[in-house]
Amino acid sequence: MKYKILGKTRLKISQLGLGAVQICRIPEKDAIDLVRTSVDKGINLIDTAHDYPDSEELLGKALKGIRDKVVICTKSFSTDKDELIEDIKTSFKRLRTDYIDIFMFHHASEEKRLDSIIENDLVEVLLKEKEKGRIGFIAFSTHNPDVIDRYFEIVDFSVIMIPVNFISREFVDKKYKKLVDNAIGILGMKTLGGGRIMDIKTSFKFINQYKKVIPVVGMQNKKELEKNLKLINTIGPLDEDDNKSIKRIYAELGDKFCRGCGYCLPCSQGIDIPDINFLKVSFKQFRYEEVVNPDRDQKVTLVNKCIECGECIERCPYDLNIIEMIREHRDYYLMRKENGK
Repeated sequence: MKYKILGKTRLKISQLGLGAVQICRIPEKDAIDLVRTSVDKGINLIDTAHDYPDSEELLGKALKGIRDKVVICTKSFSTDKDELIEDIKTSFKRLRTDYIDIFMFHHASEEKRLDSIIENDLVEVLLKEKEKGRIGFIAFSTHNPDVIDRYFEIVDFSVIMIPVNFISREFVDKKYKKLVDNAIGILGMKTLGGGRIMDIKTSFKFINQYKKVIPVVGMQNKKELEKNLKLINTIGPLDEDDNKSIKRIYAELGDKFCRGCGYCLPCSQGIDIPDINFLKVSFKQFRYEEVVNPDRDQKVTLVNKCIECGECIERCPYDLNIIEMIREHRDYYLMRKENGK
């Protein structure tokens, strides 16, 4: 495993980080084993968040006895001062630690979110925790490159998490140089397009052109871990075949595709929006019988209960027409089921 210095934090970070939202989808025993195996393989950055179902609790169990080997990054989406204080307390309890290396303002993607951070003295909360030695570095995560300049006005932050892939390239095109010039540590999320980009080798080759970016990848099993570790050292420049692959994938996805971030949830009707919007990809990735099953039938049926409230669309950081998308994927699933293939 190779390591990089994460901006002005001077933290020595593995060239591949583990995103811990996906571990919520697998049995606890498997999740703990996957985390510990990742650390054994040299991964020392683990990213989670207060709002990732039971991710923090699982990490607390998985990192027992090896907490000192990892850098933990967690986040809060709270816009209220007292709520943020409680979120921090809860994160310490769940993670079974008295120190969080990097604490992020989660999904700081809209101007009104940044206004609330300032108006409600949320920065003061993190600065006090930092003074107490309980938080190492203050950070932001965002899905909107246009708000990044404001971060520099809000607080002396050290780390940022942004989407970095060959489809969502507006972040590196617009902001990479400024971030590097200011020694901001850059964590790359959605490196595989939320599971949409199957060409992992080309993805890593693209990301590795940006030497200061550390990709954080969600994984659900050891097979994915081994594959990512094998390909993470793929370096550029991109060749003709890579560009053809990128062009083909972009033609399939465009920039209007679900990244699986889950910000659209919860749905008042119980619709698992990310799962529904992954159906076309699932049919490509898995055998038919692994996609079509009674549990999935039930999830697809719930789409019929959509009341078009629009809350999911308001929450979506990519301005997707989610109502239209879930219906399209429902119809595709039913068509495939009817055809039996």
